[in-house]
Amino acid sequence: MTLHQAGHDRDLATCGSPLASSVSRRTGVRQRPCRIVGCMNERAPVVAIVYNPTKFNDSTQWKKSAHQICQQEGWADPLLLATTRDDPGQGMTREAVRQDVDLVCAAGGDGTVRQVATVLAGTRTPMGIIGMGTGNILARNLDLPINDFDKGLRTALRGRRRTIDLGWVSFDGATEQCFTAIIGMGFDADTMANTSEAGKAEYGWIAYIVAALRYLVQPGFRATVTIDGEVCEAQRARSILLCNCGLLPAGIRLVPSARIDDARLDSLALAPHGVVGWLAVAAKVITRSRLGGRLVRHHPCRTAEVRASSPVLAEVDGDTYGKVRRMSVRVQPMALQVRAAV
Repeated sequence: MTLHQAGHDRDLATCGSPLASSVSRRTGVRQRPCRIVGCMNERAPVVAIVYNPTKFNDSTQWKKSAHQICQQEGWADPLLLATTRDDPGQGMTREAVRQDVDLVCAAGGDGTVRQVATVLAGTRTPMGIIGMGTGNILARNLDLPINDFDKGLRTALRGRRRTIDLGWVSFDGATEQCFTAIIGMGFDADTMANTSEAGKAEYGWIAYIVAALRYLVQPGFRATVTIDGEVCEAQRARSILLCNCGLLPAGIRLVPSARIDDARLDSLALAPHGVVGWLAVAAKVITRSRLGGRLVRHHPCRTAEVRASSPVLAEVDGDTYGKVRRMSVRVQPMALQVRAAV
């Protein structure tokens, strides 16, 4: 679907309708003058849905539902914008902002959410999250519906505004890119890179566990970590993570103290030895033990830099980036307005 075509996926709201004039009182969304010449009344708010078409089996049914839900909730017909292989979401989000929509929903996995957030960071346009992927990490941390388009859209239209932090990362000095949940080097990136789309479609997030088993006994890498300008001792690790939020699938809290609006990130260096070491790390995480010690080094931070002695595979919100030697990270406090559950 082209942007030009997508712009015609909705109709103008009826001018002067009682529904349109009452919307802002019920939803808290700003009202705008009707763009139809000669009409001095206000119009219903508009939502743009930036969606990953690979996450939907029946495009006709969910699009029909989107129109019905918007009508029921007092919104104008939605603007539907499909991502493509060449543009996974940023161009579509810019088009939505250009059309002055009241809300942009990211419908897809964590990658689609990240692309939409990149454009909306620092703006007043809120983002709704319709988690249709495997991990859905940000959606889980905001207690939003998972893999249920109808509930996800209704929550976005009705939800309250909440402002959250974002992280930004530069690999080997390249242009910064946004992340909403977790980035890392090492074991986690190896796992993401070797989890097949077919496995995720059939088994969900459990497919990540199956892929991870292959890398439990791989050697680690040596790295120097700098936290808020202070250099920590060089260490050997299997994985180094920077987390903006701490809740994972199955209710596992990777970082019990992590908050998505605390103006900080959480650095984790995991250094287990063999299968027994990984079991000890898992026990720490599952039982929510205090993080620290030799196996799990935890540092809250605003900025961090990781320098590896050799190239290591990296990932951003579950998307493989490639092999890097340096990862420079910062937090942008209160960067993004999202729609959270009421």
